Amino acid sequence: MPLILERLDQQISEAFSQWNLLTTLLALAIAGFIAYPFLFSEEPDTHPLLLARQSVASPVRRKSESAVYRAPEIPHGYPLKSGLNVRDEGEPKWKSGRDGDLRDIWREVMRGGKTDADGKEVPAGLIMSVFGKDEPEEHDLEQLNWQIDVMGRWLSGRKGACKRVATYLPNSVEYLIAIFACAFWGDETTPILLPFNLPHAKVYELLRETKADTVIAAAGSLPLEELSTQLRGSVHTVIEVVEATSQHMDWGGTPKAVQGKLTVEAWHVILRDQGEWEKVELPKYSKTDPKKSVVAVYQPSDAMKDATITTFTSANIIAGVAGLLNSLPLRQRLSPADLVLPADSFNSSYTLCWTLAALYTHTSLAITSVAGSGVEFATVSRSVSPTVVISSAATLAGLHEKETSGITSKVQKFGLFSQEQTLAAGRMPVDTYLWKFLAPSASNTAPGKLRLILTSSLLARNGKLEAPVLTSTMLSDLRIFTRSRIVYALTSPKVAGMITASNVFDYRRTDGEGAAKMGSPVGCLEIKLAGSSDTEVGQAEPTGELVVTGPSVVGGEVRTGGRCTIGSDGCLSVV
Repeated sequence: MPLILERLDQQISEAFSQWNLLTTLLALAIAGFIAYPFLFSEEPDTHPLLLARQSVASPVRRKSESAVYRAPEIPHGYPLKSGLNVRDEGEPKWKSGRDGDLRDIWREVMRGGKTDADGKEVPAGLIMSVFGKDEPEEHDLEQLNWQIDVMGRWLSGRKGACKRVATYLPNSVEYLIAIFACAFWGDETTPILLPFNLPHAKVYELLRETKADTVIAAAGSLPLEELSTQLRGSVHTVIEVVEATSQHMDWGGTPKAVQGKLTVEAWHVILRDQGEWEKVELPKYSKTDPKKSVVAVYQPSDAMKDATITTFTSANIIAGVAGLLNSLPLRQRLSPADLVLPADSFNSSYTLCWTLAALYTHTSLAITSVAGSGVEFATVSRSVSPTVVISSAATLAGLHEKETSGITSKVQKFGLFSQEQTLAAGRMPVDTYLWKFLAPSASNTAPGKLRLILTSSLLARNGKLEAPVLTSTMLSDLRIFTRSRIVYALTSPKVAGMITASNVFDYRRTDGEGAAKMGSPVGCLEIKLAGSSDTEVGQAEPTGELVVTGPSVVGGEVRTGGRCTIGSDGCLSVV
């Protein structure tokens, strides 16, 4: 035993006799490398098992059909989400609320700043208009409420002449006022949402197909004389929305060229004729009130192609809004602390339903007239700093192309690689000084408060995704460039809101040219795949035609024609 101790002592002495500064640095580096994961360990943003099973399949299926897939929070056997659970004043808390309609969304907006039944103050959201580089204009909610009342009475007071009101406007408060005015007044007044900036001939064609009798249009966007000739006998009333900088001009009365053919009024003149605005109370809920529909027109980017005209019932719209509200995890949902910027047109049911969801949750809303498919990301968010942006896939594809073109040096590519490793570990990258130095110029000018981007791709009538689509690699890069989480959804002209959406914490990356995974179904619908071969739809990862069922679907069920597959993680992919 003494000999063993002596040898050990001798070996230790020899080791330390050769110790120097380099040895010390190496020992510290090895110790730090071993200790770092224990001292500074970071958990992923969500548990990996939650990403491994994002939808729930039914225990049985029909022949030539796959199992039915639902959102995890809506077990099979329970009803799908169909409404907002609206409780009217004086109703007991234990009683379940009604589904509600468009009017209940605006009623909830007007509750902002007041005290609820529990004595708590209801937060009040802001509604503002963005005009280029100018300061955003904040709107008084009471004044907007008065405008809804005035325009609703004006449309419904024309002896039933204004029944189908087409809105040909860019995104604006007038656009939303027109929708709510039709919802509150008139037994048969129906808003028709047309895409903006179309060739005149296409607009006339859509007005004929939708049987519009009234048009609310931006001043100068449609030639009145040509409109009266092309649509004589159908459209008889035109309301022009004039920019504030041009309202000092004489806009009153019908031009001589169209007298006897059209009645032309200016939006601001109708309001001005009512005198000074005042606080008004819109009609209260009644069981006998008609629930209005909303007609949405989807026009492909090629104006020569046929448009898809969809009539959404009030139940479809409200179910779509309810599904969106519950599609995000609790800590990522819209709240009064957010500022939502719709960067796509309101005639898209996806953008409209998210906007209505923002209004219902008292989230502040910034509306810009330059919103649309493919608009430049920096342009649409120039004078505001939104926390949530509702964007088209074309806009994000353009942003990705611009950002990646700015990464040229090997140092920048290494910086991007390090950020990708953080995403692969399940965490959002931290906005470090090193990345700010290495990032391309466009990333440094992005809104600093942005936390969430909501985007979608539409499944067209031919069963293909509307171009451009976002790949998994593009979404991964965009999360790094914008420093925000991204939800990628699948939409259809026949479904209010969306069909499926990716998990907000799903940062997994799959290399390839195909579209990224579209995630799991929302709580207001369920999906299944149908096919002629039972083999394809009966396997562990079924493939077939996507069939959507639920209260947010027009007619209750729609066969989309799109060929899709559902992976082992319950996520839908378009083949």
